[in-house]
Amino acid sequence: MNAIFAASCSETATTIPDSRCAASNPHPAPLDFLGAHNTLTLQRLEKLDTLVVSKSCSGFDRSCVDELADLLRRIGRGEPIGELTGLKYLVFDFAHEGAGAAEAADGFEELAATNAELILDAPVISIAWTRGFIIGADLDFALSCSMIVAERGARFSFETDPIASIGVYGSLAQKIGFVKAERLMENGEVVGADDMRNLLLVKQVADREAGLEGIERYIGQCGRRYNASYSLFRAQRIAMPPAPRRSALAPAMERAPSSLVSAVAEPRGAK
Repeated sequence: MNAIFAASCSETATTIPDSRCAASNPHPAPLDFLGAHNTLTLQRLEKLDTLVVSKSCSGFDRSCVDELADLLRRIGRGEPIGELTGLKYLVFDFAHEGAGAAEAADGFEELAATNAELILDAPVISIAWTRGFIIGADLDFALSCSMIVAERGARFSFETDPIASIGVYGSLAQKIGFVKAERLMENGEVVGADDMRNLLLVKQVADREAGLEGIERYIGQCGRRYNASYSLFRAQRIAMPPAPRRSALAPAMERAPSSLVSAVAEPRGAK
């Protein structure tokens, strides 16, 4: 899979084309650096010590799992991502449109478990930035992050089988208790951003904005409290380890380096 590298004077984006996304999402999400055929985009916000990973298709196919697994492995080892060192925030931007099914390929369980434990491996706060309809694997992965920020209009569907979605069930049970978790999943509730905040599952509700403006503004505000936030999220993860979910298959973290990270590490102006 070939990566496309693009650079500007203040920020760098790396995109990975995917023909599957071209068919399911012919109109790109409202992010100025996303094209119509992209599934993943990396954006470095160097002044904020932040890396934004935008995902323009729902779900996690195998290439998506492999790319993100390699990225998390490198961050967990403290390796710089291109010219970005001293990473503080890793934002997963769920930028897909529509309410399609969000399925997961092999290796997703390992990926979500690694993301949940990232706060223990590196001084990095993971943030799920949700814009639209979140269900299935997307919901599972968002709950594995240190925190969720939801734009107004975002909706979260809990229409899933607890046995088939042990990650969602485990995360919900830890955060809101077994009774509320079972009620949400048994009834297949679809919950809005404000209600998710009332349930303490969403940290902040943000106004809808195009591109990265909302993300930059939020990180700029909470960045002043980074040390306190990092200590708090790390303590929470130590006190409440993620539910066991790792498979007996070969860990996704051991796969070969991905084109996503290799591309963003290229010198500025490279193609």
